[in-house]
Amino acid sequence: MVAEGAPVTRTVSLRPLVPSDLDAMWAARTGSDAPWADTSDGARRKLRERIGRSGRFSFGELLLGIVADGELVGEVQGRQPEMGLPHGVFEIGIEVFDPEARGNGVGRSALAQFVSHLFEQEGAHRIQLTTDVENVAMQRVAEHVGFGLEGTLRGFMPSKDGPPRDYLIYGITRDDWAAGR
Repeated sequence: MVAEGAPVTRTVSLRPLVPSDLDAMWAARTGSDAPWADTSDGARRKLRERIGRSGRFSFGELLLGIVADGELVGEVQGRQPEMGLPHGVFEIGIEVFDPEARGNGVGRSALAQFVSHLFEQEGAHRIQLTTDVENVAMQRVAEHVGFGLEGTLRGFMPSKDGPPRDYLIYGITRDDWAAGR
């Protein structure tokens, strides 16, 4: 594991997903022990459709792949459901599914690039993300990029083996982001 704040040691970029990414994306999802993991044929079909729409906002989502040194290592999504969030507010999710890409700044770089894109190209005035209370690595990444901790969402995320998990919510505004640049 690389020390916190260590420089990125890999070249990181974001790109639209392409059909040949389906197997890697599917493996990441079906290998997950997350309670929302769905391994049905319908879920695979839906993922294929989402990949086909990648690179542009469609159905309230912008989905991009995270590439490190030319290899797909994760994904990032910006969500703005039509009936869920005010205009200009985005919820984001990020997953670095390649264990070799974790701990060396890949997620931090990808998140910073995506936040920049949402503010500069998509008209965001606020971006928020949530993470499990025990996901210290994601908390550090969010704070490094400039997100501020806003609170705890008690009993937020379903759990396979127990009660719903508490999650933390982080937010960053356009003004916060501009001041931190």
